[in-house]
Amino acid sequence: MTPGVDEDLALALRLADAADEISRAGFTGAAIDHRLKADGSPVSATDVAVERRIRALVAEARPADGMLGEEVGASGPAGRRWIVDGIDGTVLFVAGRRGWATEIGLEVDGEVVVGVSTEPVTGRRWWAARGRGAWLSGPAGGPPSRLAVRAPDGAALAAAPWTVIPPLDALAGEQRRLAERLGAAAGAYVPPTEHGALFVADGRAAVCLQTGGGPWDFAALSVIVAEAGGRFSDLAGRPDIYGGGPALFSDGRVHDAVVAALTA
Repeated sequence: MTPGVDEDLALALRLADAADEISRAGFTGAAIDHRLKADGSPVSATDVAVERRIRALVAEARPADGMLGEEVGASGPAGRRWIVDGIDGTVLFVAGRRGWATEIGLEVDGEVVVGVSTEPVTGRRWWAARGRGAWLSGPAGGPPSRLAVRAPDGAALAAAPWTVIPPLDALAGEQRRLAERLGAAAGAYVPPTEHGALFVADGRAAVCLQTGGGPWDFAALSVIVAEAGGRFSDLAGRPDIYGGGPALFSDGRVHDAVVAALTA
């Protein structure tokens, strides 16, 4: 029998618990050893260890499901597969800085139906499932809070706070120019202290531009933002997690205006 979305969400949260144990132990708060991949981005032993642990748990609990991860790659069927980024924000992780997370998504027949973004250092976790809303739990315990995107205002995009991943001060070239184009059309820039999509999901920003990434960067966050009332797409307006970016997360109300501003 095919699991339902509630069972899938419960498994995703268990996977996040296991990921937190490994990543928390690997994070020292100081610079750690790592290597550079072919594209120049860093990868640590913890990135790989988290992904392999999640793979092992999925193989045990859902042996018919496939997997797609940033470090280990794809295995199994694509019709139902878990999409994982063991450490999202490895640049921060290996520098001993906060702001990184583990991203866990489940894609079924081309639609991401479950997403978890978990930050063990801060004790916060964001999650969502299709039709179940988006939620945040914190380190103090107690019931989770339901997430909602920013309420509309009369000035629309011109007053909409925005953010970008990577942060603005880390961008150069065409990526920087694209972010500056968004800044010229939107309101105040909000520097991200974690992934900017989470700023959109809880109302701290109306728009997050992500200049590039793989499906493991977009999957979990796309469903969290959507279930909070927002929208995810590439710059053609398609909800495509495989295009490599740039991609947009927004409150939904200004989404088309942002696409227009960035593609004019």
